[in-house]
Amino acid sequence: NDRVMAFLGVPFAEPPIGDLRWRAPQPYSATTSDRDATQFAPACMQTMRILDWYRYLAETFGGAGDYYDDLEVSEDCLYLNVWTTSLKASAGQPVMVWIHGGSNKSGWSYEPNYHGHKLAQEGVVVVSVGYRQGVFGFLSHEDMDPDAPVANFAYWDIIAALEWIQDNIDKFGGDPSRVTLFGESAGAQNIIALMFSERSEGLFHRAIAQSTPRFGLSQASSLDAERERASGLAAALGLEDSSLAALRSVPAPEVLEAYTEAFPAYYHVAAIDDQLFTTTAWDRLQAGPIPRMPLIIGTNDHEWYDSLPDDLSWDDVMDRAGQLESMDGAAALSLVRDETDPKRALDRLITADRYVCKMQHLAKQKNELVGGAWVYHFTRVREDAAARTELGAYHGGEYPYVFGTHDSYMTTTGTDLDLEEIMQSYWVTFAATGNPNSETTPQWSMFFGDHPLVQELGDSVSWKSAPESELCALFEDWH
Repeated sequence: NDRVMAFLGVPFAEPPIGDLRWRAPQPYSATTSDRDATQFAPACMQTMRILDWYRYLAETFGGAGDYYDDLEVSEDCLYLNVWTTSLKASAGQPVMVWIHGGSNKSGWSYEPNYHGHKLAQEGVVVVSVGYRQGVFGFLSHEDMDPDAPVANFAYWDIIAALEWIQDNIDKFGGDPSRVTLFGESAGAQNIIALMFSERSEGLFHRAIAQSTPRFGLSQASSLDAERERASGLAAALGLEDSSLAALRSVPAPEVLEAYTEAFPAYYHVAAIDDQLFTTTAWDRLQAGPIPRMPLIIGTNDHEWYDSLPDDLSWDDVMDRAGQLESMDGAAALSLVRDETDPKRALDRLITADRYVCKMQHLAKQKNELVGGAWVYHFTRVREDAAARTELGAYHGGEYPYVFGTHDSYMTTTGTDLDLEEIMQSYWVTFAATGNPNSETTPQWSMFFGDHPLVQELGDSVSWKSAPESELCALFEDWH
């Protein structure tokens, strides 16, 4: 029976409000034996940035922006959602836990493409998790008790959800010894960070990282930097008293507004707190030990294209090439000079610099030392005119294939449905066994050093040489 049951808005911790703001999530104490689990809980406090992106996407494809409902947000947001076909512990189904993206300052667990009803029919229990965003998930303060968590509250939320899953998922037909975290963008970054944290050992067993940005491996914050932003927040709020108690007394919408104005471009990353994280994932990757946990990791072909202005010039490309983080700009620029579209040239540079080369490096290192890493390259461009000219294989373009949730404003063809079937098989087989391969899908090789192969997920599915090998050679030289 593949009838899917959904349990929505299930609390996994006490609401992080009042005195619990900027504290580790506290165990949930039920006040009633019955609970309505038919509605999603509000999203965590955030601006409407991601909602606006979805509405822009709908309009770009020729749909209506109001295809997407308004979003309710609240500081009381530590809830998860479960989709399953069985409530028997004996079902022992693999568990797939979705960690949403959104730059760690926006996004929510039940964005329309993340609903788990289709994926659960493939024989897995799907869970999606809400966790604190932005200012509420990523600050520290000198008043905090050093014997309790002092930073990284977003990550502690994810850990609390994973502990809840260990304790309860068998009641939903799930096998707590086969938990796969999967997520995209900042969500994938968070998975990589937790994969390299000893504190999460035993809470999940495999990882799928979709379009992990640069931050997942190298960039980290510090307690000093987090405390400085707390002082900046107090100043932005006009508080004479900058104590933690004073900051906790300010209503959440005011905190969000002042913080967004004070730190509009800040990208939230893990802080080295010597509690959850003692070093960056990148440093762990170089020094070891490397987690044995099986890993699928990959990128989309046009991660940055959609974010670039249409009137981009070659002068702009030259300027931005000089700002690349992990390769020589002049040498990189010479490798994309044959592009006729400057926008595509810069998209290639940023996609390689922030996504592709770091991902390939991680997979290569992992396979040389412990094995168990597969790399994909998602290249499918929808057959709509807008996708062909304005979007390409855009950041987030793989969601509908993973979840089987194609939006009605997009053209979905047999090619898309075939790709969905293969991708779901890879993801689900990996969640079940730790290896994406099965008898029904094209063979997918692990990613090894000299002639690395990736699985192209596009108009057709097959292995090919790793993309951007010349740009990634520059990356390796730089490091």
